[in-house]
Amino acid sequence: MTAAVVSIAVAPNPAAAALPACAADSLSLSTSAPGSRGDATQIHFDLIVTNTSPQPCELQGYPVVDLIGPDDPMWGPDYQLPQQAGDPQPVVLAPGAAGVSRLTFLAEPDGWVPNTIAVSLPNAPGRLEVPWIAGGVPVARQDAASHPGTYIGPLQPAPPQ
Repeated sequence: MTAAVVSIAVAPNPAAAALPACAADSLSLSTSAPGSRGDATQIHFDLIVTNTSPQPCELQGYPVVDLIGPDDPMWGPDYQLPQQAGDPQPVVLAPGAAGVSRLTFLAEPDGWVPNTIAVSLPNAPGRLEVPWIAGGVPVARQDAASHPGTYIGPLQPAPPQ
């Protein structure tokens, strides 16, 4: 007697696999130390978002990053960074896991020094803030530049430590 093998195709349930978007109240924000210089005036560091909730969640896209500081006579106290060109991919954050977004800025002697980095995440209400960490390094404001040297990169998984 031969046993019959029965195959049943099961379609994945997209609703079961979908993770909720990470909410600001379930994340913490920190920064890496200012690091490599892209050239003589460009400085990079990472904005680090860590999932502090007991549930996994997902991020995708670019954070909205505002540098907030003294009132600039021409541009005001808020400098919203433009986005670097890229193709953002979903980033799943398990509890305790982190994602990063690279902040690149042009240093300018005697320029504008922000006090605060304010971050809003894609598809998440609320805002996270940390102090400007670049040791008082002034930023070249390029509010109207078509090819600015100051920008924010897409969210991506944090590199292994």
